[in-house]
Amino acid sequence: MNLMKRYVINLKNFVLEVARRYRDDETSLAASSLAYTALLSLVPFMSVLVTVFSAMPLFEEASQQLQDFIFQNFVPTTGAVIQTYILGFVEKARGLTVTMFLAVFVTSILMMHTMEKALNRIFDSQSTGRLKIKVMVYWAVLTMGPLLVGGGIALSSMVFKYSAFASIKGFLVKALPVLASTLAFFLIYYIVPNRKVIWRHAIVGALFSAISFELAKKGFALYVTSIPSYQKVYGTLATIPLFLIWMFLSWNIILLGGTVTATLGSSRWRLHVQEYQSNQRLLLIMECLYQLWKASQHGRTVPHDELSDYFYFVPDDELSAQLEWLRKKQFIAVNQSGNYLLRQNLSAIDFKALYARGGFKIPVKASRHFVQYQPMLDEYWQPVDDLLSQPIENLIKIRDDHDSKNT
Repeated sequence: MNLMKRYVINLKNFVLEVARRYRDDETSLAASSLAYTALLSLVPFMSVLVTVFSAMPLFEEASQQLQDFIFQNFVPTTGAVIQTYILGFVEKARGLTVTMFLAVFVTSILMMHTMEKALNRIFDSQSTGRLKIKVMVYWAVLTMGPLLVGGGIALSSMVFKYSAFASIKGFLVKALPVLASTLAFFLIYYIVPNRKVIWRHAIVGALFSAISFELAKKGFALYVTSIPSYQKVYGTLATIPLFLIWMFLSWNIILLGGTVTATLGSSRWRLHVQEYQSNQRLLLIMECLYQLWKASQHGRTVPHDELSDYFYFVPDDELSAQLEWLRKKQFIAVNQSGNYLLRQNLSAIDFKALYARGGFKIPVKASRHFVQYQPMLDEYWQPVDDLLSQPIENLIKIRDDHDSKNT
């Protein structure tokens, strides 16, 4: 198979896998929840921004520039109207009592918690249970984020005003929304999921979301101006449903970019894992036990990345599922570092115990990746055999002898 054909097949499989994960993770439902919580959080977020900047005269002009930048570049067609409404709410919110301040604090935290939960689901990871640390991080982002962005805008304004870069100001201003979106999405995909994310994958996902966001913004603006059905139905209130639809669309794009990032980090869609067949699952289990048994002989544990590299020909979700099955059946354990180790003495467990617990199929022929187990299979399929009564360790040694003869 030539390189171009492999590339086309991989691309097709990748797109199908992204679509499958988007559907199975109920990403659209998560986007609707985030749109709702973001709507509740928008006023308190802007209140924090205005309050922080008003206390710092240096950033007072940057505050207005940041607001104009957000609403002009990230809220198509209705930005000016929404900005007027929200700033009116902000002025009222700044005079709220302590009780109401706590209420808006909770809505802001809720939005970030919902986003973290949705992304962890997309990345097949568990959210960290340390609530105190999460709340501190969330609130730091809500307070320091606007300050850093505003400071960047203030510094940029000074650079444009007093340096030779003023000649390219127009180009940079046009590119700034895409650059800002890409950076924001990259940080979300790289930091928020509670698992290790390869930075290259996060950049690809961020670029996908930033470009999709710009295209969606132009398409949405074209739709609103060309088909003014909402204005005819809702009149002056048309801005509200349009803004809600845009927020829902925006969160779909953000989460879809996360799905792209997570899919790039998986191997299920890649061509080199297509040969794997489920009837080889028992051999996969045996090889996992063998690798952990061999490591135990040297007094060490095995990290997941090492197993993933070794079983490169197995879809990562299949490998994770079988390792989890071994853990639940108490054949293996996971230490505090996330590394795998044997939990039981394999010489004390016969093969039948392993075979019966999983309801596995014993294949007649091993695939080329598990050819070392062919002698074991040949022994099983003899008219008279006692394979099921043998200890697992004996079978592992048969597999080890096969490697020794072929080296």
